[in-house]
Amino acid sequence: MPEWTFAISPVAASRPRVSKHGAYFTGPYKQFRQDMINLIPDILGDEFVPFSVPISVDIEFYCKQPNRTKLTAPRADIDNYLKAAFDSMNGNLWDDDTLIQKVYATKQWAPKSDGAGYFTIGVEEIE
Repeated sequence: MPEWTFAISPVAASRPRVSKHGAYFTGPYKQFRQDMINLIPDILGDEFVPFSVPISVDIEFYCKQPNRTKLTAPRADIDNYLKAAFDSMNGNLWDDDTLIQKVYATKQWAPKSDGAGYFTIGVEEIE
């Protein structure tokens, strides 16, 4: 299974804000989306061809740990982390996230020695 590491702190997808001009995102999620647009070509390379067949995805989120917390894991729901990562990969790692048929996902604090957060993603074709 090919696997890639994205050196960007995972962010949970937020709800879009709606105005008379349409829907838009704000805050950390908006910045995450922009950072992913810039990062993906560097990680996948120019010659990468997105998956276009049913796939299984293995994804592990390592979130930056605050200096002080009593939590044993990041607070945000894992499905919101998945949505943020999957939406970023549409048209890049796979044609569309509708191709995903199986998911294994974890969320945890990044080791303090690493400092920053990151996530890894592995993809395998389903036969």
